[in-house]
Amino acid sequence: MPISRLELRGFRNYERLEVFPGVELTVFVGPNAAGKTNVIESIQLVTAARSFRRPRWEELVRWGSQAARISMESETDDTRLMVSLDITPEGRRTYRVNGQVKRRVTDVAGRLPSITFTPDDLELVKGASERRRAAIDDLGEQLSRNYAAVRRDYLKVVRQRNVLLRDGAARTIVAPWDDQLVSLGTKLTIHRAGLYRKIAPHLVRTYAELASGEQLGTEYLDKLAMEPGAWEAEPVAEEVAAAFRERLNAREAEERARQATLVGPHRDDILFAIEGKDARAYGSQGQLRTIALAWKLAEVRVVEEVARRKPVLLLDDVMSELDASRRAALTDVVRRDVQTFVTTTNPGYFDEALLAGATVVELPR
Repeated sequence: MPISRLELRGFRNYERLEVFPGVELTVFVGPNAAGKTNVIESIQLVTAARSFRRPRWEELVRWGSQAARISMESETDDTRLMVSLDITPEGRRTYRVNGQVKRRVTDVAGRLPSITFTPDDLELVKGASERRRAAIDDLGEQLSRNYAAVRRDYLKVVRQRNVLLRDGAARTIVAPWDDQLVSLGTKLTIHRAGLYRKIAPHLVRTYAELASGEQLGTEYLDKLAMEPGAWEAEPVAEEVAAAFRERLNAREAEERARQATLVGPHRDDILFAIEGKDARAYGSQGQLRTIALAWKLAEVRVVEEVARRKPVLLLDDVMSELDASRRAALTDVVRRDVQTFVTTTNPGYFDEALLAGATVVELPR
């Protein structure tokens, strides 16, 4: 279900921009500061209902404009999807799907799934653990409304519980929040671990293809002290909840001393090992970037499996950050009929035959 039309009005630096993308590849070419990344961001906002920039919403309205609007149309022979986002200068957002107002972003996210790859994603391995958790959770929110709701509610409980710990609240006051933390945290852990099990095989296989057979290992590292290999199969909710509660009780004094919730999926991580060695400590720059690329390509495969459709692939200025073999790997995805939007300052990064069949949009400064 490819995007057939995209229109921006009063968004970022654009007074108005209308694009009719190609079915396979659309390349936005222009110098730095031309607004190429803004286009990628706009597509993500009407597909994943989020922005990798994590902006203040009022920043999206062009200076002097009364409002910003992003409109997207997607269609096949028998289905048409229209999604729009209106943003006021005060930062109020209104989503519409086929003309109907949607109050929750979960009613928008994933109607047309998208995978976004930016230069920041090249820090997937060496960056903070929050980046790796978000890599799974952001995908999960597009694939399941329930995943999104559980994640949102769990993080609200963590924030409120942290306030109580900072205030030195009595145990009787914190206890009800402990119950919610365990209940929601167990659900989030099982959701995330399940999605990780879908991503991991594609990640390992794709990395080997990109790295001439070099072996990548990966492990979901929880903070519940579960038994080794516990996440290789679907865990039992009661067992996870029991481990959660036991760990929470064991670290109560430490949590009060540090005034923060130290147990739960908001502290989990993902480990990567190349030929048995910790990739974060021993991986070369090329190996780390290969892991990041393999992860994104694995996300594409998972969307195809779970949602039974192909996602939109958004690549913001990553071609210049990758060597020729990794650019070729991304090009191969395009050749498999995944509609792809790419920003670049240099169209020479692409195969001439592929570029000849692409839609090329020149963006002046």
